[in-house]
Amino acid sequence: MSYDEEDFGGGYSVVGSFPKDFGYGPDDSEADNATASPDSKPRILLMGLRRSGKSSIQKVVFHKMSPNETLFLESTNKIVKDDINNSSFVQFQIWDFPGQIDFFDPTFDSEMIFGGCGALIFVIDAQDDYVDALARLHM
Repeated sequence: MSYDEEDFGGGYSVVGSFPKDFGYGPDDSEADNATASPDSKPRILLMGLRRSGKSSIQKVVFHKMSPNETLFLESTNKIVKDDINNSSFVQFQIWDFPGQIDFFDPTFDSEMIFGGCGALIFVIDAQDDYVDALARLHM
């Protein structure tokens, strides 16, 4: 079974580029969405260090990918927005952040990202040295 972009129900998109266009503003696919505006959907942010498993967790939980297949996922280099529309009651967005984003960069618009955030999940790989991850989270 292949897990290409079309297998994800059309809500999966890769947007933006570093440093100015991180992809956290509205994009064309969101503007065309008539069911709910991007601001009305709760936003869950997946953050953590590089290679900590953020994208793997998202693919296994929401896209039914086998955990073994996540070993072959490419590294995330841009913010990936994923609309979850399992029913009329369960609708939210997941923003998967690359681990190398510098949140202290002056071009980073923290109000735009964290202002509409419903939850932030900071992933720490249990096999790595957790001190680095905790230091990054504490910054």
